[in-house]
Amino acid sequence: MPDHPKLPAMRLFILLSCLLFVPYSVLLAQPVLKGTVLDSTNHEPVPFVTVYFDGTTNGQTTDDKGQFALSLKGIDLPAVLVVSHVGYRRQTLLIRDAKEELYISLAVQGQLISTVVVQDRNQRLKNIQEFRRLFLGSDKWGDRAQIRNEDALLFNRDYKAQRVNVRSKYMRKMTLKSNRNNVEWSADSSFYVYDKALNLQATTKVPLEVELPDLGYLIQVDLVKFLTEYSAGRTSHLGHYFFIRQEGPNGKARARHERNRQRAFYNSSLHFLRSLYAGKLKESGYQIYEQEKDKNGKNKKLKNFDIMPHVQKVEGDELEIKDLAGRSLIILYYGDAKGRPLPPNKWRRAQPVQSGIHIGHEACLIRPDGTVGDSDLAFSGYMGSRGVAWILPSDFDLK
Repeated sequence: MPDHPKLPAMRLFILLSCLLFVPYSVLLAQPVLKGTVLDSTNHEPVPFVTVYFDGTTNGQTTDDKGQFALSLKGIDLPAVLVVSHVGYRRQTLLIRDAKEELYISLAVQGQLISTVVVQDRNQRLKNIQEFRRLFLGSDKWGDRAQIRNEDALLFNRDYKAQRVNVRSKYMRKMTLKSNRNNVEWSADSSFYVYDKALNLQATTKVPLEVELPDLGYLIQVDLVKFLTEYSAGRTSHLGHYFFIRQEGPNGKARARHERNRQRAFYNSSLHFLRSLYAGKLKESGYQIYEQEKDKNGKNKKLKNFDIMPHVQKVEGDELEIKDLAGRSLIILYYGDAKGRPLPPNKWRRAQPVQSGIHIGHEACLIRPDGTVGDSDLAFSGYMGSRGVAWILPSDFDLK
């Protein structure tokens, strides 16, 4: 019998130990999206490019080799990756997986030659003040929010000739005294014509930097389109958002920011869509109604509407709202003094907050994080009136 019977057992112990540690290290590793950004003309690396997942806090700038590596933790794929740099055309890519390293070519941005400055017939300061109110919001949070680089904004308006009849000498006198621009009087001074602004449009030369002191975020906004239509009373804006946390000491969120983020989350479109995805609208304080109409199209009474039969599972972990195209629903939210959802047994004594949702497509996508992709879902009322000063990233975690 050999005099070292424990040697095979020791080898077996070492082998088992190695097998135990390998899966543990694999579990620790998080999936990462890697890539390199290159100039499309000379194929040289482009440093200091901002690369981020749209609407999240997940992003970084490329190093001197044009490289980046983004963790996919908390990102629901597919997701939109935005590649943005001053002097280059912005790129957006739909990321479905992280199996291969990306090589992204950026084209140089040509000189911006635009007629919007020439066509803008109102004072720039007035345009900026109006844009701030409509984009950031007109409440206290909106007043405290700041756009660091307002000089990047370009404005334009559409106009329509408007005729005004002058019925008295006093009216004529007051009109002349007001020194209105773009006024043309008739030969007999019985009327005048002026250009009436129909809307306000805005674009940017570079990403906007928006500071939200109440939520503790600095947002980089690649604004694609901003439009407010006066006759319809509707404002819409399309863009890509990258959230940079402005935290306190040791990287911890300040208590004030935590409270405000919770307040901004409850009864927001993000909260509503996450609750809808989870099938927990009532538990989250929501009740949905639809306005009944008579045969002449006039509003009658409100009736409860069960939206869940129209929410169906599709590919992966995504859901769709189906067969409600063109329908508008009323959303009531029951919350306590701090905005937190109330259980249904306490709704009777509470005053609900009203919002609305208009469903534009036959099938509207909903993801677990409350994002909707390109789905045509438009919110009105309370949810639709809150400006960018109340916006939260899609990777916001209430916990």
